[in-house]
Amino acid sequence: MSRSKRALYVIAVGGLVGILAMGGCTKKEVTATTSGAETAPMPPPVQETPKENVVQAPPTMVAKADDAEIAARKAREAAQKTLVDIYFAFDKWALTDEGKKNLTRSAEALKQVPTVKLLIEGHCDERGSHEYNLVLGEKRAKVAQQFLLNLGVTNPISVTSYGKEKPVCTEHNESCYWKNRRAHLALEANNGK
Repeated sequence: MSRSKRALYVIAVGGLVGILAMGGCTKKEVTATTSGAETAPMPPPVQETPKENVVQAPPTMVAKADDAEIAARKAREAAQKTLVDIYFAFDKWALTDEGKKNLTRSAEALKQVPTVKLLIEGHCDERGSHEYNLVLGEKRAKVAQQFLLNLGVTNPISVTSYGKEKPVCTEHNESCYWKNRRAHLALEANNGK
């Protein structure tokens, strides 16, 4: 045999062996009977597939606000929109007629949500020392608190003073100073729950 034929023969045999190894060959199952005759082939045995561990996801939790909570939140939001800032004259903490009118209107809104906590913030313009403005801001907040209490507001009320630390306007003129001399009313968002 020539070398090229021999090489071709080796490649063919190697390929055939590879095909048989990869694909396997099917065997014909034969069962013997008492007479020695061959019967129909047996089907290959069924292999069980391994079972996967399936973990079920926990049920989806949906938070549901009850109707009372929703109504309370809506009432609180409506009341907050009604509350307005109270403005003061330079270096004063006495309520103006406009301030009294605005607090009276705010009192009516607060009476609709009597359990909601109210924070009254006292503010000042940039003039004056830090310490002086803290005291003046507190006096402005407290006079607004007392006026609301005199009108029958029963909400829990706390006061704080920011002095000149949180201006709403930063220009250096009287119209800007006036906007910063105020008492700001804010309702607590979660009602302490």
